[in-house]
Amino acid sequence: MKCTEAAKQKNAPTPPPENNGRRKLHGFVLDCDGVLFDSKAANTAYYNHIRHAVHLPPMSMEEATYSHMASTEEALERIIPNALKQEAIRIRKATSYRDTFMPMMQPSPHMVTFLQNMQKLGLPLALCTNRSDSVHEVLQHFGIDHFFALIITITRAQPKPSPEGLLQISTKWDTEPASLAFLGDSLVDQQAASAAGMPFWSYDNPDLKADLHISNFKELNEIIKAMLM
Repeated sequence: MKCTEAAKQKNAPTPPPENNGRRKLHGFVLDCDGVLFDSKAANTAYYNHIRHAVHLPPMSMEEATYSHMASTEEALERIIPNALKQEAIRIRKATSYRDTFMPMMQPSPHMVTFLQNMQKLGLPLALCTNRSDSVHEVLQHFGIDHFFALIITITRAQPKPSPEGLLQISTKWDTEPASLAFLGDSLVDQQAASAAGMPFWSYDNPDLKADLHISNFKELNEIIKAMLM
């Protein structure tokens, strides 16, 4: 009898985990570049345009990767020598990212549908990005600005990996960071979430240390829907 019971227990399906409290999701925070959009080609072209204007060769792969996740100021500090910085800043101000480079950005698959579904479910959404306030132009260009209750840029908080932007969001929503989740694709996103005490979900980057790894927005939609229903 005991052997039979033991066999039954051994063959029984494993119960689902408690999900580490993620069922108490009170809001969701997303990064912009690399999450909402595949924008690496656009950003690389933008910074190479500035480098070309000051007679520098294209960025190395390492510089392009860094510039993609850093703020513009941090990127220029890294890729432009001090003697050329003033000219580079002048070129930057004279360059229209919106007209020339924004059309190169590609919305992530199923992203718009995900945002629409979260709005229907009543889940508050926020954006925390290392872009400046120009991100508003990006969101308006693609018609998704109205989905976000809060948008935190580097003009409102220190750039990631600082947790300041994420903490501002949890304060504005009057909730603990642990009751939110942050979807990002880079190490600075992971570090910001860790410092804020906010669960970190990695988007299309299995190399990051994350509470959850997401491959695409269709998968994310089903996960959050199951948590909220």
